[in-house]
Formats: sequence, C-alpha cells, structure tokens
Amino acid sequence: MHAKRLFSAALVAASLGLLTACGSYVQTTSGSRYLAGYSASPPAGEIRLPQAGQAGVVDPEIAEIAAVEPQLRFPTRLGLARIENGELTPVPPIEAEAWRGLAQRLGSGYGEFVPVSPLIAALAAPESPTSDSRADPWSGYRKSLAQVVKAVRYGAARQHLDAVLIYEPFGRSNEEGNILSVTKIALIGFFLPTEDVKADGFAQAVLVDVRNGYTYASASATSAEPTRRLSTSGNSYKVQADARAEAQAQAVAALTGEVETMVRDLRLALAARRLDLGTQ
Repeated sequence: MHAKRLFSAALVAASLGLLTACGSYVQTTSGSRYLAGYSASPPAGEIRLPQAGQAGVVDPEIAEIAAVEPQLRFPTRLGLARIENGELTPVPPIEAEAWRGLAQRLGSGYGEFVPVSPLIAALAAPESPTSDSRADPWSGYRKSLAQVVKAVRYGAARQHLDAVLIYEPFGRSNEEGNILSVTKIALIGFFLPTEDVKADGFAQAVLVDVRNGYTYASASATSAEPTRRLSTSGNSYKVQADARAEAQAQAVAALTGEVETMVRDLRLALAARRLDLGTQ
C-alpha cells in the first residue's frame, strides 16, 4: 500500500475515535521546569545514583525533545497550512472564506493569517533520498507524517512566520439502497437515484512554533449534520466525493470557532505566564 494512503487511512481511523465532539486544548508549560531536578541518564552499563536534590535521571533524547519553551507573542504572523492525503495543499476557496471570517473576528490585535504555500515549502525543503518501505509499510506512514510537518515548518520559516496552524479535514461516506434500488436489475435503473448517500466531516488542527517546534494548542470539530445526497449507479463515486467535500467544509467552518476559542485562551495563558515569570 502506498505510504500516503497508509498515512491518510491510519490518521482517519485514529481520528474518528477521537473527534466525538468539538473542543480545544492549550499548552504553555515549561521544558526547563519539566526537567528540573533530573540529570541526563548514564551511558549503557553504567549505574549512577541521583545526586542530592535530584529526582532522578532522564534519557538524553527525551531531555532534548522536552527542553523547549513557549515563546509566542501576539500580535503574530500565523501561518495556515492545510494537509490532505498526507500532503500540504492549497486552501480551497470555501475553507479560505471561513478562515477569513475568523481573522476578522479576532481583529488586528492577534496579528494576521498567512497561508503556507506548498510551492515555497517545496523550494525551502532540502533534498532527501527516497527509501523503499516495502519491507515495513508502516515506516512509510511514520516518515510521511514527519516529512509533511517538516515541510510545513520549512515553508513557514521561508515565509518568516512565527507559528503555524496545521489543519486537516477529512470525511467518511456511505450509501444505502433506497426504494428505487430494485430498478438496478433494469437498464433504466442505471440512471435512477437508487442510492442514499450520507457523509460526515471531521477536522483537526495543531498550533506549532515555527522556530523551536513548541506545540501550543490543538482543536477538533465535526460537521453539525451529515451531508445527504442521492446517487445513481453511474455517478456514485462522484456523488460520494462531493458529499464528503461538503461535509469537510462544514467541519472546517466549525473548526474555526474552536480555533478562535483556542487562540483567545492561548493569548491569555501566555500573558499570565510572562507575568508569573516577571514576578519571580
């Protein structure tokens, strides 16, 4: 199976279980505080007891990952990156309109939204050799996930953005035969609306610092109501695709509301953190 399809299928499968409701989460915790009192773990085979005042040891790789601090300040240049089928894609007009509405609601005090260009991201990303993932198909999924996030950060850095909101819409659809489905046995039934199509949309987003990779917040949303269409035997694929696209657009519109709450909460949390550090 192709790596991109693995990426998309695994992400959808995981997300359908998570996106049971809309919501958002904000993080402003400190890496230095998280690691305070811990020392780097000793080399393999060496036993080292914690020193006085130390809570224990931490793996160097984990320490390096955790040693990051929130540094975002508003107003800011906030990138908008859309992921679909494991790739950075342009923002469709209907979704762009929803994001413009969010920017207007937030106002200039929060900064500006700037779409991350797939072309600029491709030009900014360094060349990397392709690998054969046939021996381990899931390695392709893991690499695709890491590569697309890196590509987004490369493009955002080239565009001099401070943070980037990476979002992904996706959907699922199914069809069931209606009362006309019996006509499928007749030639004319090929042209009759014999199937009821239903599609649900989902969307999720994460806000990442371009410079140091700090993850500030995440949000998720679903379409309020399923999108319903009628299809014939001849146009089933297109009708389902159109229904999913409409459901996804509805989910993105709902996502902008969650992102608005997320960004407002984050600004307050970052301001409170700076005040706390200033009084220490």
